Amino acid sequence: MKVKNLIAILFVAVFVASCSTVKQSARMESPSTYINTATVADLEVSETAITFTYEPSNAVCNGGYENVIKTAVSEALKKHGDYDVLVGLQYTIKQNFFGKIKIITVKGYPAKYKNFRNLPDSIWEKTPLFKQPVNNSTKVWTSIFNK
Repeated sequence: MKVKNLIAILFVAVFVASCSTVKQSARMESPSTYINTATVADLEVSETAITFTYEPSNAVCNGGYENVIKTAVSEALKKHGDYDVLVGLQYTIKQNFFGKIKIITVKGYPAKYKNFRNLPDSIWEKTPLFKQPVNNSTKVWTSIFNK
């Protein structure tokens, strides 16, 4: 019986020792070329405002203040017709004594994106942001010193 146990232990030891580890690495490289595209869309805004009250879970609250607001907006848009964005967003937050958000109420006009289109390549042309001011006094001083 002891020989069988010894053989089993030896088999397990050989099996475990034969395992190998795999090393992996990664690196980030910036792209050498860029493709610029500009896409715009129209908004189809509803004429009626919606109001939605949301009680965030602990997981949502752990994501932070902005996460709670964005989650409430997302849930409101899903509930009221699967819209894309809430225009004119207003929100009210009720917190407990320790600052944990208990209830958030969001209000605004739901809207959907429509009529997606690309802008022409002329928007990428280099245009001067400002013109250099002409300073005549500099020309006078340089001409005096160059004599």
